[in-house]
Amino acid sequence: MDAGEEFSVGVTKKSFVALFISFCLVFSLVSAMLIKPVDAKTVRVAVIAALSGDVTIKKGGGSKSYDAYESMSLNQGDTVYTGASSSVKLNLSNGDADVTLGENAEINVSDLNTSNGNKKSKLKVWAGSLWVKVKSLAGSDDEFEVETPTAVMGVRGTQFFVTVDPKTGAIKMAVGAGKVSATTVTNGPDSTLTSSITYLYPTQQISLDARDETDDLSLKVDFLDLSDFIKDASPEIIREIILNKAEIDKENDAFIAKKKKEIEDGKLVDDKTSLSVKDQAELDKVKQNLDNLIGNIAKKALTENKFDRESLNKVIEQANAKIDKQEKKLDLNNVKELDETAGVDAEKEKIKKDMLQKLEAEKLKKELEEAKKQEELKIKLAAALKALEEQKIKVLEAAKVVEEKAKAEAEAKLKESYTDKEKKDFDDKKNGTNTPAPASEGNSGNPGGTDSGTPVFNPSVSLKATAIPGSLSGFNLDINLSNFVGANDIYGVEVHLLYGGNTYYYDNPNSPIINGIIFKPENSANHIKEYQSSTGKELVYAVTNFGSTSGNITVTSAQKLVTIPLQGTGEQTISVGKIVIVRKNGSTVQNIEIPLASILPVTITTEVTEVSGI
Repeated sequence: MDAGEEFSVGVTKKSFVALFISFCLVFSLVSAMLIKPVDAKTVRVAVIAALSGDVTIKKGGGSKSYDAYESMSLNQGDTVYTGASSSVKLNLSNGDADVTLGENAEINVSDLNTSNGNKKSKLKVWAGSLWVKVKSLAGSDDEFEVETPTAVMGVRGTQFFVTVDPKTGAIKMAVGAGKVSATTVTNGPDSTLTSSITYLYPTQQISLDARDETDDLSLKVDFLDLSDFIKDASPEIIREIILNKAEIDKENDAFIAKKKKEIEDGKLVDDKTSLSVKDQAELDKVKQNLDNLIGNIAKKALTENKFDRESLNKVIEQANAKIDKQEKKLDLNNVKELDETAGVDAEKEKIKKDMLQKLEAEKLKKELEEAKKQEELKIKLAAALKALEEQKIKVLEAAKVVEEKAKAEAEAKLKESYTDKEKKDFDDKKNGTNTPAPASEGNSGNPGGTDSGTPVFNPSVSLKATAIPGSLSGFNLDINLSNFVGANDIYGVEVHLLYGGNTYYYDNPNSPIINGIIFKPENSANHIKEYQSSTGKELVYAVTNFGSTSGNITVTSAQKLVTIPLQGTGEQTISVGKIVIVRKNGSTVQNIEIPLASILPVTITTEVTEVSGI
């Protein structure tokens, strides 16, 4: 093949490749045109239009709350909180809806998105009250819901009020304009979900204490209770309702016109509500209620002091500025009372009342059965607590036996090194029959000592009394020791306290004596007993070490020996009658009485001056 032939073949190959690539591109383009496009899910936002007082926001997935501010954007998952005397107005997705929250409210923006061209908005309300103004939803598949712990409210182009009790989850919902559905979903015995739904029109309300309160929600629909409504609604919500009178009237007029045409055509539509409009006369009564709804709300708000006259007049003036027709303008001097019989079928109402009475009877029966169960549980709990207390007493008694045994063993061990005279002195002192011998001359610096030249004995003892918080007559007495060093270290201590008849000690397991840090509980034993005399009372507290590894204890800076809980009324004075220390000195034991000159009595006054029965 010559050069010309080679060139011709090369061009042909390149042309084929270019043609193949072009075909692929065209095929891809045609395929893309034939495939139905997928509409991506987009998320909308809510904006804070106005606020007052304490308003905070917790972002979705976050744990901290932040102060809110005007024009702040809220996203799906965010939660809004209002404090006392506070309010906030939210604008959902460029005016799709306005939501006004009153004080002490909690609301979560749980769903706020657009999918396949259809908008879905969902708010979860856990506490407080709110007024919702939803503009006409553009698409037939658009959704707007308000979920509470008890029911879900679904709306289409309407204005309505919701309040939630944060403690019980009970809700009330009242309609100002349009039509609202209320739905509950309950879980049956076989775990199947059952839903119940009813519809409400303006001047109607529904109250629900629980999701499973009734299978027929229409039984809970009633005429608007104006007093309850004003009590639950904050001034900011009432103000928003009055300012929206023009829009509310327009929507209600459309409802009246629709019903009028149905009557004229003889084709009344069963819209599954309890509002009954069978003829023009009944429709006229309903229309009068709707025309006077906002006026009655404003008048009731004035009488219940939600507004003063001047403030209310300003709100009315702003509302009337949006109303074209003179007869529609709000005039408190020309407001007719609401007729609770308007739109009510007397025969159906009688049946409804009978069913409600039956429902209340069943509810009362359940409450009584629950109360009976609770009472039985209380009795069982009381019996269990009594058995526990008895067991506790047995444990304490057993511990006391062990303590007394340990003390007896400690005393016996201690007396093994005593002479017969020392044993007799120890027993006499224990029984309170011993009279200390005067210190011998030339050894006055160490009373009871036997060694000459012992350093001057100069220990310090102090008392401190403190009232027990929350107790009318109880107080704690601290006995503190210091400067028991060198030849003045200690192996045991015996304290005699003196006080009057309005003070006493009793062995209370709930308020036991509390040992200080001088004697370790694992190798020491203590004893306490109160004695009555003609001049008052004497409390004897004794504590001693025991065991082969125990020796004398050195106490330098002030340390607590013991805290003794006492009872008394009025002013009590406590003094020390005698303090004796016991110390090992080689193979012998010394009993040394401490001079009382430096030990000052303490005085305490309890919260009451007299308590009968003590």
